[in-house]
Amino acid sequence: MQVLPLGITLRQVGKRHGRQWILRQVDLQVTAGSTLAILGANGSGKSSLLRLMCAFDRPSEGELSWNCGGKTLTAMDVPTCMAYCAPDQGLIADLDVAEHISLHQSLRQPIPGTSGQQVLELALLSGKGNVRVRDLSSGMRQRLALALAFSTDASALFLDEPTSHLDRAGKSWYQTLVADWRLGRTLVVASNHDPKEYPAADSVWEFPQP
Repeated sequence: MQVLPLGITLRQVGKRHGRQWILRQVDLQVTAGSTLAILGANGSGKSSLLRLMCAFDRPSEGELSWNCGGKTLTAMDVPTCMAYCAPDQGLIADLDVAEHISLHQSLRQPIPGTSGQQVLELALLSGKGNVRVRDLSSGMRQRLALALAFSTDASALFLDEPTSHLDRAGKSWYQTLVADWRLGRTLVVASNHDPKEYPAADSVWEFPQP
């Protein structure tokens, strides 16, 4: 797999909801292919910052820029070249696991050569293909969401508290997933100070304590 990782620059970025500022004056440089850990307590704003970096939301002040393979991307381009995973994200409850994987791979290009069966095995759900997503445990759903993200042909991976709902074995599985499937892509992890979620981070950006 030839990787063109995503680079991100934030200049004096702020986000406001109504009259309340969630974050302000963030200056941040994410080198293409690096691992960044965004650290903060619950409610500190780390998920909001992650969503800005994904171009899901617009900043209230400042500017973001993205580049990939020497090309500058627009905010409209970014969601098409990245993969995102957050706790309790919108998996489709009425689909069975195999149907969900098939739908995902029809909408987002998987890493070349990655079959639906491989994703099932990657998520440790080989015997659960015919089980509806709603009937999976929270840990199984989290493994499915992470496996879908990492198996997507993307330039960057954005993970929000990726080990949420995972037990000790699941957290060990996650670390193996990062080691085996990151594939040189830019990795940005929002974490509540859990070092196991951002192994070997190249840089850390931490929200101040309230």
